[in-house]
Amino acid sequence: MITVLLISPPYKGLIREPMGLYYLSGVLNSIGISTKIIDLNVDLFSRVEFHEYVQNLDPKIVGITSFTFNFSVAQKVLKEIKRVNSKIITVMGGVHASAIPEKILEETAALDYVVCGEGELTLLEFCRRVLNGEEVNSLDGLAFRDDGKIVVNPPRDLIKNINELPLPNRELLPIKKYPVILVQTSRGCPYNCIFCNINTFYGRKIRLRDPEKVVDECEQVIKKFGVKNFFFFGDSFTFNPSWVEKFCDEIIRKKLDFNWACETRVDNVNRIMLEKMRKAGCVEIQYGIDYGDEEVLKNLGKNISVSCVDEAVTWAKKAGLITGGFFIFNVPGENEETMEKTFNLIQKVPIDAIEVNLLTPFPGTSIWSNPGKYNMRIIEDDFDYYTTKKYVMENLDFPRKNFVPAFKNLLKRLNFIPNYPLEIQDFLKKNIKLNVWREDRFSRYLKLRI
Repeated sequence: MITVLLISPPYKGLIREPMGLYYLSGVLNSIGISTKIIDLNVDLFSRVEFHEYVQNLDPKIVGITSFTFNFSVAQKVLKEIKRVNSKIITVMGGVHASAIPEKILEETAALDYVVCGEGELTLLEFCRRVLNGEEVNSLDGLAFRDDGKIVVNPPRDLIKNINELPLPNRELLPIKKYPVILVQTSRGCPYNCIFCNINTFYGRKIRLRDPEKVVDECEQVIKKFGVKNFFFFGDSFTFNPSWVEKFCDEIIRKKLDFNWACETRVDNVNRIMLEKMRKAGCVEIQYGIDYGDEEVLKNLGKNISVSCVDEAVTWAKKAGLITGGFFIFNVPGENEETMEKTFNLIQKVPIDAIEVNLLTPFPGTSIWSNPGKYNMRIIEDDFDYYTTKKYVMENLDFPRKNFVPAFKNLLKRLNFIPNYPLEIQDFLKKNIKLNVWREDRFSRYLKLRI
């Protein structure tokens, strides 16, 4: 019997390792609690197979995570868990659930508890108490129903030293099904972007892992699994230049040969740093550029200058790095003139690839909490469409009737810029609902083919 089953539900987009579940599994294993992880993006179960799998494992507790846009899928998985065995205790964690635990519990009958915020220590104590037959309702960081009322306990203190967390146990999943290996370098973000909720989850102070420990993890993965493509994620990889230098020096000292990429802000890099990163095996850097007008950037909480964009991209290209940039449209203060400035910036800087998104009011963000402050209004409350590719907010200063033709024209023009092969999508068309089970996905595929 497996004590705790951890599940990552399906989502659309690049398949990545469920790092949060790796860490949860690690801390539970450290006190002798057995765990199993299912990633329904790589393990494609039929509904019957899933029932049989859960029955055979017979877990005491099932934990599930979700993004905002696949929350409804997570609900369906939880419903099936309770159908298998109504006595299984179900728990949900992650940024989305942490931001709105009351709403999550109100809408999800099959969910018993929500772990709010950084989850390792809360889930560890929760599982220990459950297995010992002790009460759990006094735990900080927990939300639950009590006699028909929803209770959200005070938040738990963040983990002061994240180096104490066990290394992710990648043997729990078929690692070679993932195109790139994720490695976390830090938690927390000091910035205040109105569209990001990560600092409400991990806090505003950046907590860095020791660079030597990060490199050791990479070395172990290379030796054990033979993979050589890594993506380092933290809320700003280059926030601390001294950390980056030590990290690169350690890779070079150990003579490790692997390719890696990261993402960061354009105001957190310099030429010498980027050259050192390239020497240590970095092949790509992704920048959160977001927009090409400084007033709009201030509205977004970015507080960066457009001149920083040109410098950061140029330095990276001269260092021999592939450069990527993220851009957001349908934002506060936008109009056709600011959109044109952004188009001109994309033309000007020597960037290799761009990703275009629409502003999305994720729960826990400033734009979600108070859209009126930015003269925006939320027009779609179905989280299935919160993919950053759908029009779910309206800018009252640049309403839909004006924004739509301007944005479509922008996409068409971007598609014709040499070296920028951006597929023109209809951002305004709603997605087909995401299916959970293999037979549902296959039947949809047949319908599309027919």
